[in-house]
Amino acid sequence: MKNIAIIGSGSWGVALAIHLAKLGNKVKIWSFSEEERNIINNEKRCKFLPNVVLPEGIECSTSYEEVINGSDFIIHVTPSKFTRNTVKQYKQYVTNQPIVICSKGFEKDSMLTLDDYKTVLKMLKSQKDKMKQEEVIRQELQEEQNKYKELLDKQRNNEQKKYEELLSLYR
Repeated sequence: MKNIAIIGSGSWGVALAIHLAKLGNKVKIWSFSEEERNIINNEKRCKFLPNVVLPEGIECSTSYEEVINGSDFIIHVTPSKFTRNTVKQYKQYVTNQPIVICSKGFEKDSMLTLDDYKTVLKMLKSQKDKMKQEEVIRQELQEEQNKYKELLDKQRNNEQKKYEELLSLYR
């Protein structure tokens, strides 16, 4: 049994979820719509597949983090024109899961086909590089803050000693 994240709650995403759930997998679907989430979770159906009842093992959320965390792999099925922006929104939650692009057509901004793995890899790599840079900056700032704090503490201690010395002279 695998934990599978499906990004996209349209007919194609739900059809894949049904198939994978019937094979014994646990499937979490991401939807941008609270209405779709409620229909999938509460009524066990999809508004785009009105005559289909969803099997056990499928749940839906509007949270990327909730859907992706703990997944073994990600199936991306949003319309191609939304792929870039959608990946940008969820890439922070991707660790080492493979991403399977099941959308068809061309990516809106680059006009590359979505099976061109470079499209998604570039987006993920740029996010990981940015996160590494931010972490380095955070560490450097923390080091500077620690140095500054030590310097202030030394100054306070020196001032306290001088104050105590002056007081002792007047006692």
